[in-house]
Amino acid sequence: MFDSDNEILDFLRRGGVVDTHYHVGPELVMRRYNVKTLADCARPYNAALVLKNHTYATTALASLARAEFGVDFYGGVVLNHYVGGLNPEAVVGAVSGNKADVTAARPDASPVVVWMPTVDAASHIETFGFGFDPKWSGCCVSDSCHAGHTSEAAPGAEPYRRDPVVAFSVASDGLRPTAELIAVLETLAANGCVLATGHLSAAEVLRLVPLAVEMGVRRIILTHPHYPSVRLSDAELRQLVGFENVYIEHCFAIHTQDGVALEHFADSICFTGPERVVLSTDFGQINSEGFPDGTLTYMKAMARLLKGRISERDFLDMFTANGRRALGMDAVFQEPDFTASA
Repeated sequence: MFDSDNEILDFLRRGGVVDTHYHVGPELVMRRYNVKTLADCARPYNAALVLKNHTYATTALASLARAEFGVDFYGGVVLNHYVGGLNPEAVVGAVSGNKADVTAARPDASPVVVWMPTVDAASHIETFGFGFDPKWSGCCVSDSCHAGHTSEAAPGAEPYRRDPVVAFSVASDGLRPTAELIAVLETLAANGCVLATGHLSAAEVLRLVPLAVEMGVRRIILTHPHYPSVRLSDAELRQLVGFENVYIEHCFAIHTQDGVALEHFADSICFTGPERVVLSTDFGQINSEGFPDGTLTYMKAMARLLKGRISERDFLDMFTANGRRALGMDAVFQEPDFTASA
């Protein structure tokens, strides 16, 4: 699809690359960037990034970046124990930080993404036995290394010793949403937030999405569905994108950090169709490529796997326009006409 790296970089600048999942520090574990150093890397590429942090809301950081650093950064909050778990007040607090102008009476129209639990999700703990994965700190790249690198190398990676954040209880008639989850979904709907499914299990996501839609949540991102604690099948993904404004997010880190083959991503895209797919990196780790190198590598790898299987326009949209649609920001960006210069 591309003749050179420069051609891809030119596309990123003109097309406005969107990454709906980019980790920023400081955090409990080491990260590659703070908001200023990430902004310096993103600015030349007209990039829109959603900042993620497992321990606190990132809306204030994103607002600062929009106001002072000239970049389109958006924020959100992950509903782990660090913010009170499934806490609707954590959502309200995150929304309150969504102001590039601190004197404004109301929050900005910029999207706020609210992730279901990640490192404190029951499925995550059942799958891994710990919260923060040591690989995220760059201390190891294989499971065999975990025993020798725990709290000293990667704080939070020691064996999990607290109750997970529970979104659904098991009942005789299936999974039943907790009162806390219902309160969170009500708050998301009232504030127009984007719901991301985090590290919930496939069964939980299949229950969550129709419930959220029924309660008025307007936009949903299915977070890295091939992650070991999630494992949504392609048939289940196709079922879920039958709901309006539900998008599948395939993250490069699930390949680079967790070893899921990119061929699995490509086959999934062809099965579900690319129209509701977002390709993001989930980068920001010490041992991951920086921006835009990680996106460049991801684009080249996926282009090789998808050439002749989907159109070039659909391929490019997965890195740009689809992300804007998933976030509800498509109306504020003028799509370039790439055919005019072809």
